[in-house]
This record gives sequence, C-alpha cells and structure tokens, in this order.
Amino acid sequence: MTKDDILEELTERDLILGDKQHIILVDGFENAFLGVTVNNPIKAIYDYWKCLDLLIHKEKMEYDDAVDYLDEFLEQDLGVHTPTYMKSI
Repeated sequence: MTKDDILEELTERDLILGDKQHIILVDGFENAFLGVTVNNPIKAIYDYWKCLDLLIHKEKMEYDDAVDYLDEFLEQDLGVHTPTYMKSI
C-alpha cells in the first residue's frame, strides 16, 4: 500500500475530511500502517514491530541499531498530529 492509497482509503471511508483535517503519514512505514485514532485530533497508528522489521529488512539495519533508530525517531514531537505507535502482544 502506498501513501496515496492510504489517503484515498481514509478519505473514502470519511475517516479524514479532506482539507479540513490533517494527518501525518511516515515515509517508508506504509506496510506498518494500522489505521487512525477515533478521537480528535486524528493520528495515524503504526505497528511498532512492523516498523522495526521494515528497518531491519528494507534498510538492512542490525537489530540493535534499528531499535535505537526507531526509539529515537519516535521521540520526535510533530505536534498534535504526531503518529502513534503500538506494540502488539
């Protein structure tokens, strides 16, 4: 799934309302995208473990380096629309 596919799907399902709402999608993590939050502000939700897997396999990172990179990346504050990352059990 591409970023455009995700945006199209969200718009078609009325999960985001075009130009009236904003959402931040992360480049390279499209395959880890799970959905969006129900409450406002709307935020993208990603699977932490799939993000880690993408870094290891696509970016050829070692496990420890990928964990460090991802954890540092997640600390970035992009405002109220900062994506959420979920660790499934």
